[in-house]
Amino acid sequence: MKLPPDITTVLFDMDGVLIDTSVAVHDAYTDWAVANDLDPEVVLAGVHGRRTVEVAAAFGFEDVEAEADRVEKAIADRARSEHGIEPVCALYRSLERGRFAVATSARRETALTNLRVLELEPPEVLVTGQDVENGKPEPDPYLLAARRLGVPTGQCVVIEDAPAGIEAGKAAGCLVLALLTNHDRDELAAADMVLAPDDLADVFRKLTD
Repeated sequence: MKLPPDITTVLFDMDGVLIDTSVAVHDAYTDWAVANDLDPEVVLAGVHGRRTVEVAAAFGFEDVEAEADRVEKAIADRARSEHGIEPVCALYRSLERGRFAVATSARRETALTNLRVLELEPPEVLVTGQDVENGKPEPDPYLLAARRLGVPTGQCVVIEDAPAGIEAGKAAGCLVLALLTNHDRDELAAADMVLAPDDLADVFRKLTD
């Protein structure tokens, strides 16, 4: 598989793309659910790819910002360098500044913590869940990232790992590549390309040569 010739820019998701936060998210949300007399299985069923404030709102919390800060601090505190998805981190490091962005549902401090743990320089454009009114699966995060980079969305490839993110990238008008990290291939069928992280280097060779 190769990128179309008009693709110039990469828009990275973070969780499940640059870093495997699956255990951290599971444990942090489980503790949060238990502390608030919620069913952990019910909570965990609806968190992947969603902004933390939306999860808190769904369970009736009034101060969703405070709850989001609490949960995301617990997630960020669990981040370790060995959780990095190295083929994606290698691609990130290889791209020219201004040719990529990160668009994540995480809050800004969580995103910056993850980048620091992974020893990745923050991108010129970092869009977080706090920067948009509507999170994924709405296209807002990817539309904003492309606009801040000054690039048409048709020249962008989104790297995602979740159905909500795929939907967001497609709705924004981007090419969408889905990684087999947290979901089965059939769950990612709406993406333009589905592949394992180890196959990234060949796909992106034209942007990194």
